Amino acid sequence: MKYLTQLLDKKVYRQDGSLLGKTTDVIAQLDARFPSISAIHVQEKESDLYIPFECVDFEDDPAGPNGAGNLQSDLRLNVPVESIPAYTLPPNTLHLRRDVLDKQIVDVHDFRVVRVNDVRLAECGVGYCVVGVDASLRAMLRRFGGAISRPIEATATLLHATLRANLIAWDDMQTLEPGTEEGGPLRLKVSHDKIARLHPADIAEIVEQLTPQQRVEVLESLDDETIADAIAEVDLDMQVEIMQQFNLDKARDVITLMEPDDAADVLDDMPESRSDDILDKMNPEEAEALNRLMEYHEDTAGGLMTTEYVAIPDHHTCEDTIQSLRALAPKAEMIYYVYIVDDDNRLVGVLSLRDLVVSPPATIIQNVMVKNVIRVHVDDHANEVAQIIGRYNLLAVPVVDEEERLQGIITVDDTLERLLPQERRRRLPSTAWQDTSND
Repeated sequence: MKYLTQLLDKKVYRQDGSLLGKTTDVIAQLDARFPSISAIHVQEKESDLYIPFECVDFEDDPAGPNGAGNLQSDLRLNVPVESIPAYTLPPNTLHLRRDVLDKQIVDVHDFRVVRVNDVRLAECGVGYCVVGVDASLRAMLRRFGGAISRPIEATATLLHATLRANLIAWDDMQTLEPGTEEGGPLRLKVSHDKIARLHPADIAEIVEQLTPQQRVEVLESLDDETIADAIAEVDLDMQVEIMQQFNLDKARDVITLMEPDDAADVLDDMPESRSDDILDKMNPEEAEALNRLMEYHEDTAGGLMTTEYVAIPDHHTCEDTIQSLRALAPKAEMIYYVYIVDDDNRLVGVLSLRDLVVSPPATIIQNVMVKNVIRVHVDDHANEVAQIIGRYNLLAVPVVDEEERLQGIITVDDTLERLLPQERRRRLPSTAWQDTSND
């Protein structure tokens, strides 16, 4: 026996040869690395029985491990049915047909959501255990029986399109939590520890393949910072959909951790009543900053910018600036550039981290900063911003108002996301620092 479907719907006979019933499900215990098969569920006329697996005999494939694994006969009890002790389903029980077969499952190795067409079993010690699932067309055909599957497989082989198993190891999947009721939906394990260790872009790829309910179940099991990073990787419509499914407290916590420009986009696309409710629950200062961003059109520099940047007064020394960076950097989206402002918050210069670090600590930053700063204005169109970033090979460009007061910065990834085709819009990794002067 190699697959769950080879064990399902088999007739089960008593020791005297009389028919007891047929197998309707197989029970496994989440008690080790691989779930162990502990019982079969047998339908007997009007009643159901759970038969411990060790009380059942069957004739396995005579070809052994190299064979197809088909059972050569139906099942038979090796003890009188009257002597079988009452079987109580323990905690952490999986009904393999109900909870696994035909369900969607997250494959955290290839970042996919797949349909389980069969469950791979293997001998483990004195019994059997679940070692993976098969998500292939071949597994689906196997369930129709040899009369259908063999001709199709033979035809595929003649056409040089041999059907192969698509085995996914149990270790490469997010462990399943048993369903709570007969026929109920598959529920994913609350911890989602394997998903949580993925890159946000990979989490987003998985989330995009799930149903709306599954998306929320997966995301709510992660910490808020991971949720914020992952949500930023999906398209805006899905971001809005997810945020509307969260309760207000969860939505507030996630919005607070998102980059301000991303958060403003999500809030701006929500129904006004919903976004107002979320903003009312936020810190007043953070809510005010998001409200200001939402006032700008999405295709302008103001609509693209983030308010998380590093700005230092022009009278600071290099040592003062380094100390300030230690406090400000965790909240800034981009720290490759340090922007210099005067007492009225007007942009007067920019400094690279390289020049800051190599300058004597007592040097006033006015004396080492670049004064001719490439900048854009809040009402400049997004296309113009992208051209400027590309022309000068910048990682970020500062945004100023009509009085040259620094309002925010636009990073290269946010600009390219607006201009690239939808299917190519993914966060771009930061690269090495590039000079921001005209030199």
